[in-house]
Amino acid sequence: MGVDVFFVISGYLIGGGILRDLREGSFSFVDFYTRRIKRIMPAYFAVILATLVAEVCLYHYEPLSSLGHATLRSAYFFANFFCYKFLGDYFAGDADSHPLMNLWSLSVEEQFYIIIPLLMFLVWRAGRKSMFVQMALLGILMALSFVDAERLLASDGALPQLKAFYYLESRAWELLAGVVIAGLPSIQQCKNGVLRRAAPWGALLGLLCVLASCYVVDANTHFPGYGALGAVVGAGLMIYGGGAGVVSGVLSTKAMTGIGRISYSLYLWHWPIIVYMRYCFGRELSWCYIPLAAAASFAVAYLSWRYIEMPVRRNKRITAGKAFTGLLCVCVLTAVIGAVLFKTNGLVHVLHAKANQYASLEWRKALPAWQDARFGISQLDVTDDKGKLHHEALEVLGQGKAAPTFFLMGDSYAESFRTGLDRVCKEYLVEGIALRVKVHPLEGILIANGRRSDVKEVMEWLERTPSIRKVVIMCRWDPLTGAPNTMYRLYRVGEAKRNDTRCNTPLLEQGLTDTCRRIRNMGKEVLIIAPTPQLKISPGTEVRRRIMLGLDLSDIGDAITMSEFMATEKPVFDVLARVSAASGARIIPIHPYLEQDGIFQGMFHGKLFYHDRNHLSSDGAQHVAERIIEQIRQ
Repeated sequence: MGVDVFFVISGYLIGGGILRDLREGSFSFVDFYTRRIKRIMPAYFAVILATLVAEVCLYHYEPLSSLGHATLRSAYFFANFFCYKFLGDYFAGDADSHPLMNLWSLSVEEQFYIIIPLLMFLVWRAGRKSMFVQMALLGILMALSFVDAERLLASDGALPQLKAFYYLESRAWELLAGVVIAGLPSIQQCKNGVLRRAAPWGALLGLLCVLASCYVVDANTHFPGYGALGAVVGAGLMIYGGGAGVVSGVLSTKAMTGIGRISYSLYLWHWPIIVYMRYCFGRELSWCYIPLAAAASFAVAYLSWRYIEMPVRRNKRITAGKAFTGLLCVCVLTAVIGAVLFKTNGLVHVLHAKANQYASLEWRKALPAWQDARFGISQLDVTDDKGKLHHEALEVLGQGKAAPTFFLMGDSYAESFRTGLDRVCKEYLVEGIALRVKVHPLEGILIANGRRSDVKEVMEWLERTPSIRKVVIMCRWDPLTGAPNTMYRLYRVGEAKRNDTRCNTPLLEQGLTDTCRRIRNMGKEVLIIAPTPQLKISPGTEVRRRIMLGLDLSDIGDAITMSEFMATEKPVFDVLARVSAASGARIIPIHPYLEQDGIFQGMFHGKLFYHDRNHLSSDGAQHVAERIIEQIRQ
């Protein structure tokens, strides 16, 4: 909600300044951009460079590589695109452990600053100096942006909803709301006495709207669509009616105006400080550390405002030419540093050798593509869940010296299993083929979030490939077994998409059963690899963190017990048992090979067996594959 309020205030200040200059005939594009550079860029790049220094000292290769990528994007103000594509959901996963994640909103703001002067100039000219026409044009643009946000939020799949959160076109209505408020006659200019007397009450209502939004909005609310209306309208009422009354009195106190002065630096610095404190003291800060984090954030923000922001803003010797030249130089420098960290995988072979020895990213490497028509087997052209056509969707498992006898397909679980399985296939002289495209093989069933489940092309390929005698399926099923996350709701082909997940379990069972039956009717055997235990935290990241900080490695807090695993995966095991009984598919449990004294954990015999919380590393995949290879090649 703070970001939404911030967008309204930003639009009000910037739009108001441009309108004032246009009315006075003193507007200059060069002067506008020069002021923006001097106001925003010094502290912005100071945070990025300080974060890079801290991360090189504290972090191992994995977050260093991610930070390098984020730095590269942030250097030219595309941090929001980085978050959209690589960090994903702002409120889930490991996104909140990224020290530069808060720069996404500043990238949105900078993109807005690039276009708003020209936009306001065109609106000013089109309105022929009529305030009503100008505000109407801005109102139309606001409405279009709001409708676009609602359209994206109403779309199926995670990507459109993420785009609505991170992209300027779906956030512009919040910034334009501030511009419209700046273009309206102020309350002081209003001749209507009733309106002037009601203004303080409107400001109070606005404050209540903002506060209420913090409690009303939840994970199912269209945000930043109508879910952000309370914050945006509330901020607008406080700005427009805040010249007098209780709200104005509170916000005009020295304490509040002091916070206001350093608010930009406070926003920049507070998040890296919190992230690094979490990194050093644990995943979540206890209550005793929260005041320390707040105090450190305010102290660093004040120093940044006093010694970085203000000296540059007040320096009249920094002309437009110097400002633009300085910006170009620091952008190039920052981009180069970020690119080096990103392209060298966080300087994995240069820094922190002890921690980086546990690198477990090998499973992401692609295996050799299958050669078309080899042993009479054609390649497979298949479309992935993003609509991209893959002309070489098959990979070789084994040495590729004989006709393949088995076929592996599935989602990211199968992807993480392939590298280790390939090693074992080479050792045991077993030949196979793997599908590069991630898929949930559910005949006649689709997944609302866009994840691929239509396996028509795969089935047709299997029918014309008689040498394949066994089909191995490996997927993560628990999100599809009726969990409340509506992103994973299932529905039948040709039917309307459901709004809930209550029918997920029977639909999952039906789709998987029909797939297995069809494969069995081809004369092939179906092997379904049972669920992989999911750990509490990513073991590789935690081990490397503890090595960097010199902490104990005996208990890294990733372990789950056998009882916890069986309770969590019981719905999946029940579905697989019924699918097996109905279709003849064989279920292969792999959790017994990952158990140690009744628990599952990432470190096994001194090796990292997990890449993250739930995906096997190449070593873990090899360990499991060695124990089930006989079932695959029989």
